[in-house]
Amino acid sequence: MNPVLRVLLIIIFCIESFGSSSKTNFIRVVFNKNASYEATIIWNQLSGEFTQLVMDKSYPDQNGSVYSLSDENHYKGMDNHIVRLKNLEPNTRYYFYIEDSEGKNQVYYFTTVSDDSNDKISFIAGGDSRDTRIVRVKANLMVSKLKAHAVLFNGDFTGIDTERQWKEWFIDWENSISSDGRITPLVVTRGNHELGNRVMLRLFDVPHSKIFYSTTFGGDLLNLISLNSEIWKFGSQRLFLRKTLKEHKDYYWQIPQYHRPIRAHVKAKKEMNTQYKNFVPEFEKFNNVRLCLENDSHTCKITWPIISDDTDQADEGFIRNDNIGIVYAGEGCWGAPLRAADDQKSWTRDAEAVNQFNLIFISKEKIELRTVLYENVDLIEENTEDSRFIIPSNLKLWGPNNGTLVEIYPRR
Repeated sequence: MNPVLRVLLIIIFCIESFGSSSKTNFIRVVFNKNASYEATIIWNQLSGEFTQLVMDKSYPDQNGSVYSLSDENHYKGMDNHIVRLKNLEPNTRYYFYIEDSEGKNQVYYFTTVSDDSNDKISFIAGGDSRDTRIVRVKANLMVSKLKAHAVLFNGDFTGIDTERQWKEWFIDWENSISSDGRITPLVVTRGNHELGNRVMLRLFDVPHSKIFYSTTFGGDLLNLISLNSEIWKFGSQRLFLRKTLKEHKDYYWQIPQYHRPIRAHVKAKKEMNTQYKNFVPEFEKFNNVRLCLENDSHTCKITWPIISDDTDQADEGFIRNDNIGIVYAGEGCWGAPLRAADDQKSWTRDAEAVNQFNLIFISKEKIELRTVLYENVDLIEENTEDSRFIIPSNLKLWGPNNGTLVEIYPRR
């Protein structure tokens, strides 16, 4: 179906559902601690009284496990209901439905991540989805087709953080749900267009009031560190960063994600010197940090591996070092207005103003990073969970000068 027609139909359906017999919408799953054993299901209760959430490893019926609410809040015009799941089984598909006083909704499912570091994991990583709904719907549709283990959504969901814009965002996010009910879990960070920490707590159940936390994947394969670029970088946040990096120093990989780039590739964006001073020294102490995910600028960039340097040879405080350097990737863009990549550095691998997100495969041996140009989504054949590491033949990948695949290996 044409993506524009699909989003219009979903908008009409969701508007009608507020005054009809529909009971729930905006159903999402988040990973925020250990993606093999824990997950959180969140939704908006439109009408009626919640009764139970029924979940099973096969299609759920009256014999499925029953869960009650863990928490709820009324925020941004939504009745957000939260069920926190623990003691799940790794690498397992969980089907569920929500039942209330007026009936039950359709059956959805999500899949936990393996706890075996010999298994690969797949991520979609990006952010900056504000303003251009037709574009972000295309990105969301691509999520439904690529079947990643999780989406790492790195801030700036909406333009001005209003109730209307958040409802529109969740309407559009429902395009990421596959036709068979598969939900790709989210791991979220806060951007500068989220006007406070509360929105991340209420809408995504982030486990720390200051919106910095870590999520593990694949046993000791990956520690994903979500940082908050909108608050002080020193003090408690730097102490947290230092602590989680040290606790996971024996993991194969650690990847920080945070919204504002340390050295933006758009001239109009300021340099984040507080992150350079407080984040980078901690990153560089650990051999298993070789990739950082950034957003905010509404453009696209990938750097060569770089390290901080204060000599005359440095460009904005960094020099290229392929042996021990860190690759910085991202800077948008999931639907926000594009900006020219007009501030490239000597250590920039590639940069260009294109709508894109990163597709990342992680194994013990290496990280593979590709940049997906998602606007031809209607032409892409849908993957399955079993074929998620196969690149669809007509998937458009960005790579203007240095190829479409970036391979990142452990420090030598």
